[in-house]
Amino acid sequence: MAYAAYREHPGVTRTRSTMLWHVLDVIVTCADAQRVRVAIARCPDAGVVRCEPLLCNRGSQESAAPRVRLMVRLPLTGYAQVLHCLVEAVPSGEVGRLVSWRDHLTRCGLRHSR
Repeated sequence: MAYAAYREHPGVTRTRSTMLWHVLDVIVTCADAQRVRVAIARCPDAGVVRCEPLLCNRGSQESAAPRVRLMVRLPLTGYAQVLHCLVEAVPSGEVGRLVSWRDHLTRCGLRHSR
């Protein structure tokens, strides 16, 4: 089962900077997902916003363990720092594509995203 957490804090005004988020897909084994979450939590302004188990799991070359796709929200300026944290936490993870926040919301079925 996948879950998502999108929330706006009351009293926080939206600025242009909130529109510049990007989302990075990262695929890791289920056993490594917690380690990735902890590493990402140390990166300013970055966080895991969605976790999807990969049901058609073919494993990877290294392991046949079940895997998950973590969707990490980050500012584009924090991309290098997030990659560094990911490589330190789980060297065997797979880094996927980087999409804009708007494209991420559209792919999740929210057509009128801001």
